Amino acid sequence: MGPDLRIDSAITAALTVAVLPLAMLPALGVVVRRYGRLQAWPLVSAVGLLASASSLAAFTLFPLPADGQLDCTGVGLTDRWQLDPFAQLSQVARAVEHRGLLGALDGWMVRYAILNVLLFVPFGLFLHQITRWRGGAVVLMSAGTSLAIEITQGTGVYGMYPCPYRTLDLSDVLLNTLGGTVGLACSLLLARAAFASPTPLPDLDPPGRARRAIAVLVDVALVASLALATAATVQALLARSATLAAAQDRLGQPLIEVTIDVGAAALATLLPCLLSRDRATPGELLLNVAPAVVGTGERPPVPRLLARWATRWLPWALVPALLPAILLAEALVAWIRTDQRALSSVVSGTTTLSRPALAALRAPRVETALPLRDDA
Repeated sequence: MGPDLRIDSAITAALTVAVLPLAMLPALGVVVRRYGRLQAWPLVSAVGLLASASSLAAFTLFPLPADGQLDCTGVGLTDRWQLDPFAQLSQVARAVEHRGLLGALDGWMVRYAILNVLLFVPFGLFLHQITRWRGGAVVLMSAGTSLAIEITQGTGVYGMYPCPYRTLDLSDVLLNTLGGTVGLACSLLLARAAFASPTPLPDLDPPGRARRAIAVLVDVALVASLALATAATVQALLARSATLAAAQDRLGQPLIEVTIDVGAAALATLLPCLLSRDRATPGELLLNVAPAVVGTGERPPVPRLLARWATRWLPWALVPALLPAILLAEALVAWIRTDQRALSSVVSGTTTLSRPALAALRAPRVETALPLRDDA
C-alpha cells in the first residue's frame, strides 16, 4: 500500500469510525426531552453511550495495516470468515476441561472471549438507561451493532482494502450480544435507584452554558464529518481521471479547500437555520434549544441569522486552525456576561432559549369575554 493510499484509507476509516457515534447522538435529545434538561445521571448515560459507541467503532478498524503488511496473495473474501457462532465457546470449554477454570484463565482464548463480553457491557447498560426500551430490543440492538462491526471487518471495510485485514467471526457476535445482555441486566437493577430516574422538569428556564456548549460541539462534529466526507468524495472523483497523488494535490489547493469547508458549514448549520421553523441548527434542535431575538422572543430574521452564522462558523470554515480560538471566545463571552450570551449571540442581537419556553412565549393569548350581566 503506497503512502497516497494510506492517506485515502485513513480519511475513509475516520469517516467509518464516526458513523456509530453520530448514530448515537439522538441519545442526548432523548435525555433533554424526557427530563427537561441535562440532569446528572442521564447526561452521564448519554456521554457513556457515545463513548462506548466510539470505542467500538475505533476497535472495528484500528490499527490500519502498515505499508506492505497486508498480504492478499491467494486470500479470498471469505477465507477469513468464521461462521460457527459457538467456535470460541467450544475452545473455552476444552481449555477449562483440560486445565481447569483457573488454569484456563491464563490462556489467550479465554481472555479474548471475556474481553468480547466486557466490550459490550457498557453499550447495553447505557443504551437501556437512555432508551428504556424493552429488554429484547436492547439485546437485538447489541447483536445488530456487533454484526455490523464484523461485516465491516470481514469485507475489508466494504472493499476499501483488497482483502480483509481482520476476521469476521460470528462467535464475536454471540459473545458481544451476551455482553449487551449483561449490561441490560445491570441497567435494570440500576433503574431502581432514584438518581437514575430523576423527576422531569418543564424546561422553561434559560438553558445553561453546558447545554448550549454541547449543542455547539454537536454542530462542530457534523460540520467536520460533512467536510471530510465531501473531501473524500471529491478526491475519489478526481482520481478517476488522474492518479491519486494528483487528485490529492488538486484537492489541497486553497480555493477548493475553502469551498468545501464553507459549503459544509453552510449546509450543516446555516441552511437548517433558514429552513427550520425555530431557526435552530441540528445541534440546537437535538438539545431542544433555539435562537430568539433579545427582549421579544421572536424568531430571528435572516440578517440576524447570517450575522450569527458569520461570527461563529465562517471564520472556522475560512481558516480551520481558528476553531479553538473561536470556541474559546464564544465561551469566555458567555462566561463573563450575566445573561450568558455567547459572542455570536451578542453580535447578532439574539439569545438562546429552550424550545418549550419559546413555544410558551409565542402562544397566542386568548382573551375571554365576560358575559354581560343584566342588572335591571
